[in-house]
Amino acid sequence: SATYAYSRGGAIARGENLNAPINGVRPDPSFGNVIEIISDGRSRLHELQTNLTINQGALFPLNKAAPRISYKRSTLFLNYTIATNRNNSDGAFSVAPTGNQETEWGPSNNDRRHRFGVNFNNQNIKNLGVGIGMNVTSGIPYTIRTGFDDNGDLIYNDRPAGVGRNTLRAEGSLSVNLNVNYNWQFGPAAGRPPGIGVMVNGGNAEVRTFDAPSRFRIGVFLFAQNLTNHANYTGYSGTMPSPFFIQPTAVQQTRRVEA
Repeated sequence: SATYAYSRGGAIARGENLNAPINGVRPDPSFGNVIEIISDGRSRLHELQTNLTINQGALFPLNKAAPRISYKRSTLFLNYTIATNRNNSDGAFSVAPTGNQETEWGPSNNDRRHRFGVNFNNQNIKNLGVGIGMNVTSGIPYTIRTGFDDNGDLIYNDRPAGVGRNTLRAEGSLSVNLNVNYNWQFGPAAGRPPGIGVMVNGGNAEVRTFDAPSRFRIGVFLFAQNLTNHANYTGYSGTMPSPFFIQPTAVQQTRRVEA
């Protein structure tokens, strides 16, 4: 499947400094910054999302007579999204450092161009469920700042001359996740009627009944987030005088294992 979406946003809030210094002098020296919220910002989003599912056999609960091992009990999911998201406002109180809102048009703060995911789930061994997935995303943008109050408005968002908003990109992220579970059912039937499911294979639909669930069930599981402990960096600094200029300052989604 494939889905294309186009979204156009208008009346987005942004800030305008009514008392910004002119040649170093504020129009009304009795006040500092006076920020008025104006709703004339805009945004544009283009997004194409694609999905592919390869399903040899739906992972329904298995009957007692089901074979112990079957390689048909597996499903593969693939998805890829490419998008571009642009706007000219970082929020209701964000003020354009140049005083001209048109110079703020650029990638939005959450503009991820590429997202890719793959998940493989299987119950090839009866009662044993294994799922492994990988997610890859491209980096989000951030802005170069001079680190100084060049226009004297006491807002430290000034950019070098000729440099637009959100022109730098952070590194992307990668995460591999693993989920393993094993369940035993035992004891008499719980008394409920057996379940009914519909399997669709191509143009054919098959109605199946399943054994009534047993009264007792014991399960063990293991879940690992970011199994490879890949360093997904964040907190990039675009401030030019900083020793961390164009460097990350933190990591996110470190490895976590639950059992």
